[in-house]
Amino acid sequence: MKLKFSLLLAFFMYCTVFTSEGQFLIKGRVTDAKNGDPIPFASVGLVGVSQGATTNFQGEFTLNSKYSADSLFASFVGYKKRVKKITRGAKLQDIDFQLEPTGREMAEVIVYSGENPAFKILRGVIRNREKNDRSKLSAYEYDSYAKMELDVDNISEKFKERKVMKDIAQAIQKFEKIAGEDGKLIIPTYISESVGKFYYLENPQRKKETITKTNIKGIGVKDGSLISQLVGGNLVANYNFYQNFVGFFGKDFASPVGENWKGNYTYFLGDTVNVDGHVCYQMDFDPKNPMDLVFRGQMWIDTTSFALVQIDAAVDKAANLNFIDKIKISQELEQTSSGAWLPARTRFLIDLEEITKGSAGMLLKMYISNKDFIVNQPHELGFYDLTTEVAEDAMQPNPEFWKYARHEPLSTQDLMASALIDSVQNLPVVRTYIEIAELVLSGYKKFNDIEVGPYISSFALNKIEGARFRLGFRTNANFDKHWILRGNVGFGTKDLVPKYSAEVNYLFSKKKWTVAGLRHSYDIERVGLTPELIGDNKLFYSFTRWGAFSGAFFRRESEAFFSSELYKGLTVRTSLNTRSFDPLFRFQYRLNPELGRASAVQDYYQETFATVELRFAKNETYIMNGNERITLATKRIPVITLKYQHGFKGFLGGDFTYDRVTLKAYQTFRIGNLGRSDYTFTAGYTPSNLPAPLLFPHLGNETFFFVRSAYSTMNYFEFVSDQYASIQYNHNFEGLLFNRLPLIKKLKWRFIASGNILMGSQRSANREMMKDVNSPLRSKFLDQYSFDSLDPNKPFAEVGYGIDNIFKILRVQAFHRLTYLDHGNPQRFRLMASVNFSF
Repeated sequence: MKLKFSLLLAFFMYCTVFTSEGQFLIKGRVTDAKNGDPIPFASVGLVGVSQGATTNFQGEFTLNSKYSADSLFASFVGYKKRVKKITRGAKLQDIDFQLEPTGREMAEVIVYSGENPAFKILRGVIRNREKNDRSKLSAYEYDSYAKMELDVDNISEKFKERKVMKDIAQAIQKFEKIAGEDGKLIIPTYISESVGKFYYLENPQRKKETITKTNIKGIGVKDGSLISQLVGGNLVANYNFYQNFVGFFGKDFASPVGENWKGNYTYFLGDTVNVDGHVCYQMDFDPKNPMDLVFRGQMWIDTTSFALVQIDAAVDKAANLNFIDKIKISQELEQTSSGAWLPARTRFLIDLEEITKGSAGMLLKMYISNKDFIVNQPHELGFYDLTTEVAEDAMQPNPEFWKYARHEPLSTQDLMASALIDSVQNLPVVRTYIEIAELVLSGYKKFNDIEVGPYISSFALNKIEGARFRLGFRTNANFDKHWILRGNVGFGTKDLVPKYSAEVNYLFSKKKWTVAGLRHSYDIERVGLTPELIGDNKLFYSFTRWGAFSGAFFRRESEAFFSSELYKGLTVRTSLNTRSFDPLFRFQYRLNPELGRASAVQDYYQETFATVELRFAKNETYIMNGNERITLATKRIPVITLKYQHGFKGFLGGDFTYDRVTLKAYQTFRIGNLGRSDYTFTAGYTPSNLPAPLLFPHLGNETFFFVRSAYSTMNYFEFVSDQYASIQYNHNFEGLLFNRLPLIKKLKWRFIASGNILMGSQRSANREMMKDVNSPLRSKFLDQYSFDSLDPNKPFAEVGYGIDNIFKILRVQAFHRLTYLDHGNPQRFRLMASVNFSF
C-alpha cells in the first residue's frame, strides 16, 4: 500500500512540475552592451535543459517552458556568452541581456572531404537572384516608418569630469540604469521618427520619398526643413545585398552573395531554422582578409526559393576604414506577390571612434520598418521629379497621431532618450558647443534669417593685396522661401582697393528647381583660377587667394541668369554677362595681328557674352535645405556638362565677337576588387581669334599641394589652346596592396595612381595676336607668361603614384612629366601633398 502511494505521489509531482505546458514564462531583450542595439536571432535558453528561443528583429524573446531551471543563457556569434541567475519556479520573469562584442569564435568546425556544402547553396542564391532581387520589379512602393538616433558613446572617466557632463549628471544616472548592469553608457543627443511613403521606378531609375509627419527632438536642432527630409531613411539606407557591392559613405563593401562571394569570404553552414514561416539555411560568413572592405555576420537563406530572408552583416575596426569602430546592417526581407523580396525592416548602425584620448565617440542608429507593399504599378514619370516631399504640417506636434502611426511602440530607452534631450538642450554650455559645431561644419554663423560667412574666405595673405579681409552673408528660408540674397565686402591692407559682390535670386519652383537672379561684383581674380573654372570647390578657391598670387587681374562683372530642371536630371542654365579684364601682370595683345609689329596693342579688354549650359546627371537625387538643394548622388553614372558661349562686339562695351564650346564629363566607378577609379574628360573649341586669357589656359600647379583638376608638373599658364581634349584619371586601390603586407597593413595606407593626358593646339592667328608683346620693358609688373601652344601631334603627359590615408588625413604623391621635358624651365619630377578626409 505504501509503495502504491509513493508511486502515485511521484507521478503527481511529475505532472505538476514537468508537464504543465507554458507554466514558466520568461521575457526579455538581448542588446549589444557597447551601443544598446538589439541583437536579432540571438539564442536564449535554460541551462541544463534542451529548450530555448531566439530573439526577433527587435532583440526580444519569449520563452515558454515546462521545465524549471535556476539560470538562463544568451549567446550570439561574435559576442561573449552570458549566463544569468533566475528564480526557480517563478511563473513570470523579465530578464535582459547585454552581450559584450568579441572576436569571431567558432566552437567547432567539421571539415568534410570535397567541397564546402555552403557553396551549393550560394550558387543557388546566384542562380535565383534574377527572380528574387527587387531590381526585377518595374516599380514598387510601400508605407514606411523610420526612427533615427544620434548618441555620444565611448564615454571615458576623464570625459565625465567635464562641466557639460556634470550639468546633466542626474539625467545620466537614469540612463546608466536603463543600459543594464553589463551595458555601457550612451547619451542621446538627437532622436527622430517619421512616417510616409517610398516610391521606386526601375527604368528610368527614380526614387521618391514623401514625409507625412515627423517628430524630431535634438540638441541644437533649429530648422527642421533639411532634417525632416533626412529622417525618412529610405533614400540613404535602402541597401540591396543582391548587388555585388553595398555602398555607403563613398565606400563599396563586397556583398556575401555577390558575384565574387568565393574570393572574399569563408562560409560555415549551420542548422536550418524557421524565420517567419520560411525554413532557412543559417550561414555564417567571415572575410578572408579582415582589412578588406567586406562584412562578417550571419544570413538566412530560404531552402526552396534560395532567397535571402534575413542578414546580419557587420564591419569591424580591422577593416581599412578611418574613424570607425563598427558598422552593422541588419535586414529582414518580405516576399511580394511577384516573387521578389523587399526590405521589411532594416537596422543601420555606425559607431565612430574617439578622435583623441579622453574624448567621446558618436553613435548613429537608424531603424526603418516598411509594410503594405505595392509592386509593378508605376506612376507617370513626372510624379517622381521631386525626390523628397514633406507635408506642410509635417512638423506640427500631434501626440494622438503618433499613438497609432508607429509600426511598433517606442521602447523604454526611446522614451528616456527623449526626456534626456529635453533636459539637456537648453543648458548654456551645450548651446555653446552646438554653435561652434555649426560654424565648423557649415562655415557660416547663423543669426535666425541671416548667415554670416563663409569663414574660410574671411582672411587671406598675398603679395598684391597684403592682408585681405572679407565679410560675407546670405539669407536662408527663414528670411523668405523664394527670395535669396547674398553679398560680401572686402579690401586688402596693401592695395586698399574695396571689393564687393551683391546677388539677388528668386526661387520660382522647388519641383523643377527654377531660379532666376542678378549679380554684380568687383574683385581680384587669377587667370585659369576663376570661380567658373574651379566650380563648387570653395575650399580650393579660398586657398588660391594666398601666396604669390600670379596671373592676377581685376574684374568687374554683371550677370543675369535663369536656371531650371527641364527633365529629371537635365538642367538648363542661360545667362548674359559683361566682364572687364584689367591685368596686374605683363600683358598686351595686338589689335590688328595681320600688321605684325606695326599693330597697335592694348593691355585690357571688355567682353559681353551669352551662355547656354546643359547639365545631365542621370539618377541624381537631392534634398532641399530651405531655399538650397544638396545632392545625394555619388556620381557613379557620368555627369555631362555641355556649354556654348557667344560674345557680342559693341554690345555693352564688348570688344569681341566669338563662339566657344566646352564639354565636361565626370564619373567614378568600381573596378571589382581592385578599388575605385574616377576620370574627368574635358574638351573645348573656339574658332575665334582672341587674346590668350579668353582661350583655354590650362591649369598648372607650381605649389607642393596636390589639386585634382590641375596638371601637377605644368607651370602656371605654360600652355594655352584654342582647341583641346584632356583626360585626368585617378585610381585608389583602397588598401588592396598594403592590406597584405605584414606590419604596414596596420597603418591602413592606400596605394593611389594617376595619369593626365592633354592634347591641344593654337591657330597661327591666335599666336600672332600675342606674339612679342608680353615683355614691355617699362612694365611695373614683374610676372609674365608665355601662353605657349602645344604641339597638336604631341600630347602633354604625366603620371603619378603615392600613398593615401597617412595618419588618416594625408596624401603624398609623386608626379613625373613624360613630355615637353625641354620646354621652358619644367619640373620633371614633383612631390606633392594634400589633406584628404575620408572614411
